[in-house]
Parts: sequence; structure tokens; C-alpha cells
Amino acid sequence: MELKFYEAHGNLLVMLRGRVVLDECDRMKATIVPAIAPGVSQINLDLSAVDFIDSAGLGALVGIKVSANKHRARLTLINPSRGVSDILMVSKLDSIFDIITGADADALLRQVAQPQVEKAPAGAAPVAASSGPAMPVMPASAAAMPGSAGTGKDRIDQLCKDAVDHMRRGDYDSAAQAYREAIEINADYLPAHNNLAIVYEKKPEWRSQAIAQWKRVLDLSSRNGDQKHIDRARKHLATLER
Repeated sequence: MELKFYEAHGNLLVMLRGRVVLDECDRMKATIVPAIAPGVSQINLDLSAVDFIDSAGLGALVGIKVSANKHRARLTLINPSRGVSDILMVSKLDSIFDIITGADADALLRQVAQPQVEKAPAGAAPVAASSGPAMPVMPASAAAMPGSAGTGKDRIDQLCKDAVDHMRRGDYDSAAQAYREAIEINADYLPAHNNLAIVYEKKPEWRSQAIAQWKRVLDLSSRNGDQKHIDRARKHLATLER
């Protein structure tokens, strides 16, 4: 994993490249956290070139956010890659981070990522990416969702964990099957519906299933008054139905 630092007018930008995995997390935190110095009010992590993140990496991001909060600074994730976005969404961590994409992200990068303001804090030199095994990311527990108090909660949680593991390996057929089995146990378990829709988007031939699944997410989230999932389903449907 490589890290490159820039700072301008209290705006710290860290551009990451490679894999954010267990063996890299201590170095990443030890490099980024000390850079949150007095006068830094905004920390931006550019994740556009991060091709993989495991649960330890997600934990490191949360730890950096906690440190930023202690320093009364705001942490923003910039242009997370598709794979990182999927993992953030599946693990439900997208709700705790400010995420900027598109034109706003491009404008921020142009403002801060200038050669004259590049920083090189201790420990920021590039090193080889780890090839260690990925750690699973668990979705929200079925026990925390409406309509999930019945039997089968542990089985649903295990199926969702298995699905995330399958998805990381690119085995989308097995991931879809695991989520379908979870839905058979609890037809109203919204995280499984949401994540199944994400999986269906991975294959062009599953486009019709993806549309139908996002409509199911929209229906369930509307009944539950879950505005975050309503907005997410509408956004994906707008893209798929173009």
C-alpha cells in the first residue's frame, strides 16, 4: 500500500493506493493519525486507487475517524472504488462516513493535491502490499432488524457472513444463493435484500433481477420508513432503468 500526503489551508489529503489489509493497518494509522495536527480541520482519504479493503482496514478507517473527531476535524472518504464502495455498503459503514464523489471530489482534489503542498510525514514511504488472507466483514445482525425476532437469526447471520466472503472472492453465484436462503428464512430482512441487489448488479445478465430486487428493497424500506434505503434503491433503479 502506498500513501501520499498533501495539505493546504487546514485541508489534509491522503491518497491511498493498493490493498488496505491487516498487515498494513498499523502503519496506516501510525502515519495518518499524527498528521491530524492542530490547524487541520478536514481530513480527506482518497480511496479511488484502493482495489481491496478487509475488515481490519475498515476498522482502521473507523479508528482514524475517531481520532479526527477527538481533534474536532472532519473525515471524508473521496471517490471510493467500486469494490470499496460495495464493502462499505454491505458492512453498513457507508452510513457513518461522509463520502464525496463526482464533481465535488474532483474540485477538492484540484484544490489540495498540488505539488507545492505535498507532505512526506514519517512512515509514508511506499511498501509492498500484503498478500495475507482477507478477514470477513459482517453485515448488521439480523437481530437488529424489523421482523427478525423469530427463529433462524443465527442462520441468517451466518448466511450473510458467507455471502460477503463469496462476494470478496468474486463468486457471485454463491453469494446470491446465500442471500436468497437468508431471505427464505426471513422475507423482510432488509440487509439481505439490499445486498442481494448489489450482487445482482455484478453480472450484466442479471440486470432484470437487479431491477426487481431494488424494487423489493424500495418497497420494504418504504414500509419501514427507512429513508437511507429508499434513497439508495431509487438511485440504483435510476441507473439500471436508463
